[in-house]
Parts: sequence; structure tokens; C-alpha cells
Amino acid sequence: MKLWHRLATLFLTASLPLALLVVTAEPALAAVSVTVSPDEGMVDSLVHVSGTGFTPGSTFRTYFAYDTDFETVSIGIVAGDGTIAHFLTVPEAPGGSYEVRVQTAHEYSSDYFTVEPSLELSQTSVIVDENLYVYGKGFRASRGITVKFDNQTMTTTATDSKGSFSAIFRVPESELGSHEVTAYDNIYRLTTRLSVTQSISITPERGPTGSKVTVIGTGFRDERDITISFDDEEVATSPSAVTSDENGSFTASFYVPTCLNRNPEIRASDGRYTAEAEFTILANISLSTDAGSYRDTITVTGTGFRSSRVITMTFDDDGLITSPVTVRSDNTGCFEVEFEVPEGTSGAHTIEASDGTNSDSASLNVLPGIDLSPTSGPIGVEVTVSGTGFGANKVVTIRFAQSHVRTAASDIDGSFTDYFKVPQNSSGNYTISANDGLVSAEAIFTITTSTELEPDTGHVGTLITITGTGFAGAVTIQYDETVAATTSADANGAFTVSFPAPTSQHGHHSVTASDSFNTITATFTMESEAPPVPALTSPENGARQSSRPAFSWEAVSDPSGVSYRLQIAPDNSFSTLLLEKQGLTQPQYTLAREEGLQTTDRDTPYYWRVRAVDGASNESDWSTPRSFFVSFIPQWGVYVLIVAISVAISVLVSRKVWHKGGSKSKSE
Repeated sequence: MKLWHRLATLFLTASLPLALLVVTAEPALAAVSVTVSPDEGMVDSLVHVSGTGFTPGSTFRTYFAYDTDFETVSIGIVAGDGTIAHFLTVPEAPGGSYEVRVQTAHEYSSDYFTVEPSLELSQTSVIVDENLYVYGKGFRASRGITVKFDNQTMTTTATDSKGSFSAIFRVPESELGSHEVTAYDNIYRLTTRLSVTQSISITPERGPTGSKVTVIGTGFRDERDITISFDDEEVATSPSAVTSDENGSFTASFYVPTCLNRNPEIRASDGRYTAEAEFTILANISLSTDAGSYRDTITVTGTGFRSSRVITMTFDDDGLITSPVTVRSDNTGCFEVEFEVPEGTSGAHTIEASDGTNSDSASLNVLPGIDLSPTSGPIGVEVTVSGTGFGANKVVTIRFAQSHVRTAASDIDGSFTDYFKVPQNSSGNYTISANDGLVSAEAIFTITTSTELEPDTGHVGTLITITGTGFAGAVTIQYDETVAATTSADANGAFTVSFPAPTSQHGHHSVTASDSFNTITATFTMESEAPPVPALTSPENGARQSSRPAFSWEAVSDPSGVSYRLQIAPDNSFSTLLLEKQGLTQPQYTLAREEGLQTTDRDTPYYWRVRAVDGASNESDWSTPRSFFVSFIPQWGVYVLIVAISVAISVLVSRKVWHKGGSKSKSE
């Protein structure tokens, strides 16, 4: 391709109008030519452009990626011998071949340069879980890029219009050593090497004596025994034997064995490679909250103090009453104590703890506060508001969920007491605020609704009474999804209404009370006791029946009402049903004409059984099956036939005997 372009340049140069050659007074120069060296490379690499045969002293322009969106231009002066030579930087452009043209006012010539893709990492050595940035240039423009770590896809992105991209991923679990990072756009595939090194992280990084420290190691050699030491002493770990997995990772924990006021090292080693992390032990106190109102309870936790020492607690250099009164660190240098915020002005105050040698302090911001009594209740309940820490002799505005409900006045100590009635709202938590124009305080009041079922378990038809408080206006009662009753709450938000438990399956059912603000659900449990097993009465076991037998059984009773289920089958396992009747309300059933049964012989009887089902869908066990036969001669007919045959036989026998007797007499 390059040779073709050079021939084309020579042809164009040779084809210039002859008039140009006639006008110049100078002797004709050799044909212009340009050479780019190297003729391929990556974005941002340096390229040497040289040329010969140009008009001496003329201004030349070098166009890289001529006549494209990525074109760059540099300007120079042709040397006296008609040559040019300079360096330029490959601009950001998609991979491919680009024309490099050198042009003066009199002539031009071109060569070609191929932009190749490049791949660069933000670092060549990383630890597991560290962010790694991948930068690519010279890929195809606006194409999807897949970035892989070894053979694992880590992220996907796309090149911009210049064929460049950047991506980031967290280095996955992998063993110590060299790994591949690959970028691929379905045409260009570029790979570079990345070294994973060993590291450990500890949680927590600081704490008191006795703290449990978890060590997570990555980038070690795979499947190697790991030794963990603290302050140069090997410590017992959990698990007791620590081994790196196939990715060179492990997790273990141990308890800090000594109380130190310095920074010991935690070290993990696989026998060849070691990683360290620093654990800090300092005298430290922390407050359960950094802000509180008068009489709020604050918990102070201390760590890193000397062991078994009396701890002095102060509030702005004044002694602080604590619980317990005497505070002493334990044998690990730790302690925990509570105190109530004393009276003080709004703003920051210093809480300090000291064992006589080591000390630490924390800041507590004292806030104005209000107390509510009660803190929860239904709509319309009277709530008493007590405030402290406000300005002296100030007008205090009390609001319920941003709505003004009362105006109070603080005394000389900034305290006040007043009341309001809870307005209508849906159930839930609401902010009560008190503001004197400069400072304000808030508390939470909970509007409650409640319902009670009596009883909360029963059978179909049980009269359920539901009582509710905290409701307003019309109240709808639903049993599952069906409206069971409606009523209205009285002025105090209370209601009582009753309804019978409807027919429903045994188990739990929701009883929901709702008004325009509130919805609350209780549970009614429908009884799950099965009714008794019916006793079969007729036909008897093995009896012969007509094709439309009549079946009967003893009636059973159940509080939820009862119906019966009858089955007839050709086998006593009832695997194949000939007839099944459900919802029978009487303890008997006669087959209809269309349900008539075919005749059977004595080896293939029919079987029948019955079970009881109550209104809560509880089912009794099946009754013991009975067999029966079907013939066109009823049972009583069979008995008559047997008697008739017996009589006939007797008559025949008698006649035969008489006949023999008569013949004998004649012979005598």
C-alpha cells in the first residue's frame, strides 16, 4: 500500500503543468518525497518525518491524518537543500492507516503511518481488591471493549470517537505473581502483565485490650500454612490452623493479648512472603451521642487506659456524677460508665476521663429538650409538654407536625410546662416541636390505634366482637377481603361492633379495622379440629344390592356445621373412583338413575366409605370401607329362591322314596 501511494505521488509530481517548470528560474529539483519513520506505532509516540525535493526556503505544513477528523498540523521551513526533517507526536486517533502529507505552496508528498492500539495500566503491581485503571488508545472508534483479568471478564466499556477508552475494576482474589490484563474490541486484542503482591487488612485497626481482630490476607502463595504474629509474638488464631486457599487468600481472627500504649505490628507470613499492618492502641473515650438535653443519659466507653485504675470524670472541669459513682478501668484498661446531662447552657461542653497518666476528652453539645407525657396515645388524648434549656422568659410556640397547637412561656430558668390535645391524624410517629425564636427542641409522639378481638379463635358462626381505640369517623371491618361490619368511632375514637365468623377455611384470618386515617389488622383463628368419623350403617358388609343402592350412616355434629363426602370404588384402596358425592347435608344417599352400578360377581365387589367435612374445611378420617355386590335379584329374592329350591328338592326326594316303597309292596 505504501509503495502504491509513493508511485501515485511521483505520478502527480511528474504530471504538474509544464508552465510551472518554465516559470521558475531555478533548475528543476528532483521529485518530492516524504518518509515517515517508523511507519507504525501507538498514540503519543514520536514519529520522524523527513522529505526531499521541496522548494528551498518555502514554508511547509505537515498534516498527520490528512483530511480526517483527527488531522494535526505542524509548520516549518524547507532547508536550503530542499529537505525537511522534524518530529511529531502521533495524535489520538482510532487504529488504522493515516496519510502524512507534507505540503508547500508549490508541491506536496505523502507517506502513511499505521496507528496501533496501546494498553496501559495505572500501576503494574497491585494488591487484591485494589482499584486498577485501564487505559486504551488506538482501538477502533465507538466499539465495545471487554476487559479481562486472566480469563475472567471484569468490566465492559466502549471506545470514544478517537478509539480511546478508560475502565476501572477491583483486582479479584488471585495468588501472588504475574497475571494478564486483556482488552478486546473483537478486532484488536491487547494484553499486558500485572503483578499481584501479598497484603493484609485488619478489622478493627484500633481498639482496647481484648479486642477481636480479624485479619484478611490476599495475594499470598496458594495453599500454604499462614503464621500470624502480634508485636513479634505468634498468637493463637481462629481457626487454629490458617491456610491460604487456591487464590492465596485467607481469613483468621485473634484477640489482642496485651494492653499497650503504642502501635504494635500485626504480621502474616506464608514462610516466604510477609505482609504487615499496624494496630493502634490509645487512651480513648467515646460518647453514645455527641449531643443531649438535660437529664438525657449518656454512656461513656473508655479504652486504652491503664488497667485497674480509678478514672476521674469531669464536665467542663467540674466533677461529674456517674453511675457507678466510682469508675475503675478493668484489667484490659477499659471501662464503661453512664451519666445524666447536668444543667448547662446550650452549646459545646467537654467530657474528660483520666487515670492520672492517660486522659482523653470528647465534646458534648447540650441542647434544649422537651419531654412528653404520655409519649403515645390515641387521637384527642391530652399531652403535657415540659421544656428545659430554652431562653429565659421567652414565648414558646408548640407545634404538632408543623401545625400550631399551643403557645407557652418559659420561666427565668428557660423551662416551661404546658399541654395540648392530639389532633386528628393517621396513626404513626409525629414530631412535636417547641421554639422560642432562637432555639428549638423536638420529641416524637406516636398516635396509636388498637383493636381487640373477643374471642380471637372459634368456629364458623362464632360471634366475634372487635373493640378499637384511636379511630375517627366511619370504621369498616373486613374479614379477610370481605366487609363483615361497619360502625362509627365515638368522640374518644373508640368503637365496638360484633359479627358472626363466616364460613372459611381453618387457620388464621385477618380482621381489619380501617377509617380514613388508620388501618390495623388483628388475627382470628378458625378452629382446625376435624369432626368425628361417621359410622356406616347400611348396606352391611358383603350385602347384595340393586344397581341403585341406598347408603346410610350415623350423623355426626360439629360446631362449624358438617357435610358428608361419599365415595364408591371397585377396589378397597379407592384408587379408581366410580362415584364421589360432596357436600351431602344428610347422613344418607341413594344413587340416581344415571348413577346406577353394573352387576358384579362374588370376586369383584364394590366398596364404599364416608367422611365428614365441617364448615371450616376440616375433614375427618375416612370410615372403614364396606363391600357390597350388585345383582338384578334383590337379597330377599335370593332367600326366597333358595327356600323354593330346597322345597322342590325335598318333594322330589319324598316322591322317589314313596315310589320305591310302593313297588316293593307289589312285588311281595
